[in-house]
Amino acid sequence: MLPRTLAVLALWTCGCAPALSTFQPAHVAKKGHVQAELGLDVSIPTGALASMVDAGVVLADVAESRELSEAERQALFEAGGALALNPPSVTPHIGIGYTALDRWELNLRYTGSAFRLGTRYQLLKSDEHGVDLTAGAGIGRYVMEFPVGSILGIVELEDFTRWQVDLPIQIGKAGTWYRVWGGPRLMFTTFGTSLVLDLPAFTGYPGERELASFSGTGFYVGGQAGVALGYKHVFFGFELTMAEIFSSGELTVLGQRTVALDLDSFIVYPSIGLMAEF
Repeated sequence: MLPRTLAVLALWTCGCAPALSTFQPAHVAKKGHVQAELGLDVSIPTGALASMVDAGVVLADVAESRELSEAERQALFEAGGALALNPPSVTPHIGIGYTALDRWELNLRYTGSAFRLGTRYQLLKSDEHGVDLTAGAGIGRYVMEFPVGSILGIVELEDFTRWQVDLPIQIGKAGTWYRVWGGPRLMFTTFGTSLVLDLPAFTGYPGERELASFSGTGFYVGGQAGVALGYKHVFFGFELTMAEIFSSGELTVLGQRTVALDLDSFIVYPSIGLMAEF
């Protein structure tokens, strides 16, 4: 359990994990008005991703005192790939949405290391149908690399690229003092990176530098629910997303040995923050 705790602390301000939160109510603002949000997400991967990271943390320490076997080096690369896909982290998020036309919103969001451009349309209104319902789409791209070495020490990412597409669907209610929303969480991502393993030198061992590439896709399927309390224009909210990630990737070491990785895992993703409408 200790390596996992250290991993979360090491990525505290990194904002590296894919943003699974939406932190939006189930309605758009009136035409010409704005919705905004500001807060923090926590990404907690479990299953295969967590196991790979834990193994990598241990091996990074072992590499300080002895030469690693081929299998151990591959395990370190796999840990780097797991962190590239969905590391444990705390991610700041800030977003703004503008209702350009009746029921139709354009929005922009920044989540630590990625920008997302999206849109939503309100299909149902609570004053007419009893509930609010919005559906939309968004596309995001990572614009910053993140420090895998802060966890693994001797493994670094280079030339990291990532795109993701999500389909937000929210149903809920809103009043002068509350917001309640929920719905499915669906997101597809594709990624690629180079991994560099710098094995340290010690007595009797000169050290080595080994290269690998890692690429793949992931599909997040889950659900989320949120609640916010406040008055009229400003609300403090909590949102919880839980999703299964179905992911596969290929790890190629030195351009020769290719290994298929199964990275299916379960992600727990709580979020807190402020919401405003004006």
